[in-house]
Amino acid sequence: MVKCRGEWEGESIEKQRPLELTEIRKGLERDIAYLENLGPRNSVNEETYRRLRQCEDWIRQRWQSQQYSVKSQTFWFEGRKHSNLEIEILGRVSPSEIIIVSAQYDTLPDSPGANNNASGVAILLALTELLKNYTSDRTLRLVNFVNEEDPFFDTEMMGSYQYAQRSRQLREDIKVMLSLDTVGIYTEKPSSQKLPFPFSLFYPRRGNFLAFIGDFSSRKHMVGATRGFKKGSSFPIEAGVIPKWVKGADWSDHSSFWKFGYPGIMVTDTGGFRSPYHTTKEDTMEKLDFESMSRIVLGIYCAMVDLAQKGN
Repeated sequence: MVKCRGEWEGESIEKQRPLELTEIRKGLERDIAYLENLGPRNSVNEETYRRLRQCEDWIRQRWQSQQYSVKSQTFWFEGRKHSNLEIEILGRVSPSEIIIVSAQYDTLPDSPGANNNASGVAILLALTELLKNYTSDRTLRLVNFVNEEDPFFDTEMMGSYQYAQRSRQLREDIKVMLSLDTVGIYTEKPSSQKLPFPFSLFYPRRGNFLAFIGDFSSRKHMVGATRGFKKGSSFPIEAGVIPKWVKGADWSDHSSFWKFGYPGIMVTDTGGFRSPYHTTKEDTMEKLDFESMSRIVLGIYCAMVDLAQKGN
């Protein structure tokens, strides 16, 4: 494992715009409350599949209300329709060069999924709100993937697999993708962070940080993303590039992009290595740290902006 983090010495945006944090927090709380109240969202049975489609429609409507044109990538499995949703901000200088930031909107069969992964969906929606009327050198795509969770994980029916496969077939020039997955739980409690070897040698024992995890092909972009994050927020982050075989390294949608030769970075609170509620019925919004999540939104926003500039 190689620790790999960019640095920034200036004042972060969060210190300059405190009122913006308040508005971001309100939006996160509203969106996660809605998603949690939907209940489990997947295609395991008719009821959870209905909720999955309801969630899909809600995301589409939320983006349309932000004045975006929403694209769908649809595929079928066992007679059921599954859709990835994306919005695109076309680059003005190098539109063929693409930066992707994503979240998955399905949950495990028995979990309301407040952290896993309503937190990622809500942050993605907060980012698109901030990006309205934004222009960049490279093209930005924000994508909500379906079917990240079991029984689809690590199969060709993952939404991210379908997307990355199509991108490779189209020879799209994806510079890097960032997967937002379980990004809502933070604590100062001692020994609250439990990580497998070799993570345990490098990372803090307190679960008070956001982690950026990538493979070695992502190293350059890891530096750019974390440097950009620091421009937006002083929230603690840890970053490293690791071999793909390390336990937990591929536990999100970025792994689908690795399979097709694209750099991918997982952005996470480390999920079950920190939270005892991960993947359970107790994954509910009162466990989430909305103040920290609001700060993280500004950090990821600046990371995206930096990555979307030529030369980064």
